[in-house]
Amino acid sequence: MFPTFVINLPRDSERRAHIESELARVGLDATFVPGLDGDHLTPDDLARYDERKCRRVYGVDMVGAELGCYLSHYRLFQHVVDEELDAALILEDDVTFEDDVVDVLQKLEDLRRDWKVVRLSTMRRSLVDRAPDRGRDVDRLTHKYRILRLRTHVLGASAYVITRTGALRMLDYGRRIFMPIDQTMDRFWENGIVPYVIFPFPVHHGHDFVSRIGERDPRRRYQMPQHVLWQRRLTRLSDSVRKRIFNVLQP
Repeated sequence: MFPTFVINLPRDSERRAHIESELARVGLDATFVPGLDGDHLTPDDLARYDERKCRRVYGVDMVGAELGCYLSHYRLFQHVVDEELDAALILEDDVTFEDDVVDVLQKLEDLRRDWKVVRLSTMRRSLVDRAPDRGRDVDRLTHKYRILRLRTHVLGASAYVITRTGALRMLDYGRRIFMPIDQTMDRFWENGIVPYVIFPFPVHHGHDFVSRIGERDPRRRYQMPQHVLWQRRLTRLSDSVRKRIFNVLQP
């Protein structure tokens, strides 16, 4: 079974109790890793934030909680490499599991192929029911679950398996911070991390807890200077073209 790590802020005892209950319910062992509090980042942490690129690509400034979340995942990527793990399951502390998630994970480990990251959950509602419309079958895990290779982004870093190769790729590509961790991982046309998912999704992003990042009001982009809006529009156009080229070259 994949080594499993749960990111949890030390002050979030309620979330820890929730995920401990979920882990026990499905029979999954995990190591808890203290998350980084966005309000207490070091100068070295903050120095990794590329504000100019963030505005151009993400369209708004990142908040401290987004930076803390990013660095929490990034340090686990480093752990996977340092400990020479073949792969690891990384979880956030507000997820819920399908009853058969352990069987799914075991089948995934047995069928390991040339993938870097496999996402087990998504925050895109359009993918929850219609992911097969946005990709193709790669492998069958059980009579219920299959692996899909998507042509689009997944969104969300609540639950995923990452290989050492994938961790190395993210360590290199994500050295400078310019987007939240899930969206950085989603830029497959730049980082080479082809988007694979397990469908139906065996892990679900919890809605019983208030997000530690907070609600991201989409209107905040329009409060940015006009030149930032235009830079983002041009970047999105370029990304769209490169995404399509990537999918043509690696169908």
